[in-house]
Amino acid sequence: MRPTSPTFGGRPTGAVRPYTPGRPVVRPPHHTTDHRFARPNPRYVRPVPYASRPVPAAWHYRPYYTRWYVHPYFRWTHATTVVVGLGFAPYPWTVSWVPPARPGWVWVPGVWMGPVWTPGYWAPLAPAPVGYVYVRGWWDNEVYVEGYHRPVEREGDWRWVDGYYLDDGQFVRGYWEPTMTPPEGYGWEPGFWDGETWNEGFWRPEFRSGFTWVSAYYDEDGIFHGGYWAPLEQREGSVWIPGWFDGNAWVEGYWVDESAYATTDPQAWEPPEGWDAGWDEEPIVIESSGPAGEPVMALGLPVSVE
Repeated sequence: MRPTSPTFGGRPTGAVRPYTPGRPVVRPPHHTTDHRFARPNPRYVRPVPYASRPVPAAWHYRPYYTRWYVHPYFRWTHATTVVVGLGFAPYPWTVSWVPPARPGWVWVPGVWMGPVWTPGYWAPLAPAPVGYVYVRGWWDNEVYVEGYHRPVEREGDWRWVDGYYLDDGQFVRGYWEPTMTPPEGYGWEPGFWDGETWNEGFWRPEFRSGFTWVSAYYDEDGIFHGGYWAPLEQREGSVWIPGWFDGNAWVEGYWVDESAYATTDPQAWEPPEGWDAGWDEEPIVIESSGPAGEPVMALGLPVSVE
């Protein structure tokens, strides 16, 4: 069962795509001063003086540059612009349902694939750019996540794994994964598309004593909730704050008092100085701080770095 998303401090606005064009465009949360959802550009960064190490040679692991200081209750969320604001009640799990017309898109009806129902999706009318292929959108209950164009091939040792629906209707997202042999006892936690950038996955332990892995998901507000380790034990009067992978190591989760959690306003919380360091305002392009191909520690180990 998924945890209830925290709503204190106000829900984010502008983190969903409009169903039809022509609606007023609201800046997505990560392009505003709302520190709960702000994030820097992952490719163009400014030096951060307090970083414990230089920028890794592999751009998709930059803990001090792609992560940010937000209230601890929000640190595992990520604002996106891929969830579609429908404005009507969808019924994608029925064979006869057809949604309203959507300019610029064509509805591809759902089909039975053996015993599994694969709901329909919207495909763009415009052809894919040269060298790209369209990844179809998918349904998470009544939440529709828009598809996107991805490169047919990716530089380096990567392969694409197509997404698919399970018997219970859950969707396993398509993703890029390394072609290398996994470290013993580890599996690949897929990355995700946020509407602008592909956010890379990471290696995590397949099993962890006393914990269970809660899968990642997009909510109806367009927020991506990363997967995390949840303790099997339950503490009365306490709420578990999930940990997250910071690009180098796993930042451990922790328990907080339920009453403190319910009365906290993260939006009013003042982040520490330097929380926006590394943003892309007047960026300095850092090609690499080490030899080309320098290995980067990328294991989602249950190690606290707090």
